[in-house]
Amino acid sequence: MKNNINHTGQVTALMSFIIGTSLLALYLYFGHNFIPLGFALAFIIIAIIVNSVLFIAIIGTTILRKTYQLEALKTCGLMLLNIPIAILYFYMVVTFPYQNMLL
Repeated sequence: MKNNINHTGQVTALMSFIIGTSLLALYLYFGHNFIPLGFALAFIIIAIIVNSVLFIAIIGTTILRKTYQLEALKTCGLMLLNIPIAILYFYMVVTFPYQNMLL
């Protein structure tokens, strides 16, 4: 039986990664005129809030219940993997000089 909060954390981490990667790809291909900066910033802020709340909830649930600890640790690791990916994406956006000349 799958723990619902762990499953929610996994799905949220995956969706954050997919949406963030899609926004980066659109930005790099079409440039800053296609993806408004405000939209990207709003996504980042919402993703940070939602993922942080879920992360804390998973840790809290694991501490209180002592069940599904290994699965919760894997879910937290998956969620934390988005941090270096986001830093890499930020670096790419800041340093990539010809965003709209990929193809």
